[in-house]
Amino acid sequence: MSKSPASALVQSLPGRLSSPPLLLAAVCATVSAVGLAFAGHALLVGHEHTFGTTREVPWGILIASYVFFASLSTGLCIVAALGQVFKIEAFQPFVKRAVFLALAAIMTGLMSISLELENPWRVGLYSFLSPHPESNIWWKSTLYSSYMFFMLVNLVLLLQGRTRAAARFGLLGLVACLAANLNLKADMSIIGARGFWREQYMPVFFLTLAALAGCAAMMFLSWASAKLRGRELAPDEERAVGATGRLALGLLVVAGFFTAWKIHAGLSGATENPEAMDLLVKGAYAGKFWIGEVVLAVALPVVFLLAGRLKNAYALATAGLVSLVGIFFVYYDLVVVGQLVPHFHKYNVVDLPRYFSYTPSLHENMILAGAVFFFLALYLAGEELLSGGRRSG
Repeated sequence: MSKSPASALVQSLPGRLSSPPLLLAAVCATVSAVGLAFAGHALLVGHEHTFGTTREVPWGILIASYVFFASLSTGLCIVAALGQVFKIEAFQPFVKRAVFLALAAIMTGLMSISLELENPWRVGLYSFLSPHPESNIWWKSTLYSSYMFFMLVNLVLLLQGRTRAAARFGLLGLVACLAANLNLKADMSIIGARGFWREQYMPVFFLTLAALAGCAAMMFLSWASAKLRGRELAPDEERAVGATGRLALGLLVVAGFFTAWKIHAGLSGATENPEAMDLLVKGAYAGKFWIGEVVLAVALPVVFLLAGRLKNAYALATAGLVSLVGIFFVYYDLVVVGQLVPHFHKYNVVDLPRYFSYTPSLHENMILAGAVFFFLALYLAGEELLSGGRRSG
C-alpha cells in the first residue's frame, strides 16, 4: 500500500529539517512569536494603554486584518471549488494547495480578531453555553467554525486520495464560507448610524474582492512554491495560473467599477455618506485610496496581466502580490473610514470634531506583522506537507 503524503512527510522529517521551506517557516514562526508577545503584553496591561482604538473608533487595523484574511480564505475556497466541486480541469492542479491555504488564511483571520478582543476566550465559551441565533457575532463564529471543520476534513481526505468524498466536504465548505462572507457585510450594515457601510452593492463588493484575493494569492504563491523547489512551473500549473489570471482580470474589471463609483461619489458628493467619501477620496485618507485602492489593487495588476499576455508566470505572480497589498488597503479604508464621521455631525454639536482620528499603535502593527508571518509560516510548512519534500535541481 502506498504511503500518504502526510505519513511520508513524518517519516522523512528528520532528514529534511534543513530544507529551505522549513527553515523559512521557522524564521517566519519566530517573527510571528514576537508579534504574539506584543499581543500578550496588550492583554496584560489593557488595550486602552496599548491600542490606538477609542470609544469613538473601536475597530482598528486588526479588524481590517481579520476581514482581509477571512475574505482571502473565501477566495481560496472558491478557487479550490472550481477544480474540486465544479470539475473545471484548468483549476484542478490548484485544489490541494488552495484548500490548505484557505485553512491557513481563516486560522490567521480568526487569530487576528481574537487578539483584538480583550477577552477572546469568551467567544468560544459562550457561543456554546448561551447561543444567540439573532446575533451576527454568534452566526460568524458558528459559520467559520463549521467552515474550518469542513475544510480540514476536505484536506485530510485529499491527502488520503479520497477525492470523491473530499469534494462533498469541499461543497459544504464553499456554502459555509460564502454565507460567512455575506455575514461580514451584515456585521457592518446592522450598525445603522454608519452610512458608509450600508451601500446596496456591498454583498457583491465583498464577494468580488474575496474571489480576486483568492486568485491573486494562487498566482503569487504557486510561482513562489515552484521557486522554493528550485524549478519552473509544470505545464499543468502554467495552465492553471493562466486560467486564474484570466479570471482575475475579469474580477479586476468589476473591482474597477466599484472603485470608479467611489471616485465619482467622493468628487460629486452624490451619496448618502458624502463626508466619509470626501475623507476617503480628497481628505486625509486620499493617499491610501489613490495609491492603495486605485493603483495597487486595480490599475497595476491589470497592467502586469496584460503586459504578460496572461501567460508570463513572473508577470502573473507580480500582479497577484501587488493586488493582495492593494486589497488590504481597501479593507483598511473600509473598516476605519466608516467610523471616522461622528454620529451627530449634522447637528453642529459644540466641540464635536468634523472627523475622529485613528492611528495604529506599535502593538497593533506588531500583532498585524505577527499574523502575516503566521500565515507565511503555515504556507511554507504546508509546501513540505503537500510536496512530500520533493525538490528539483
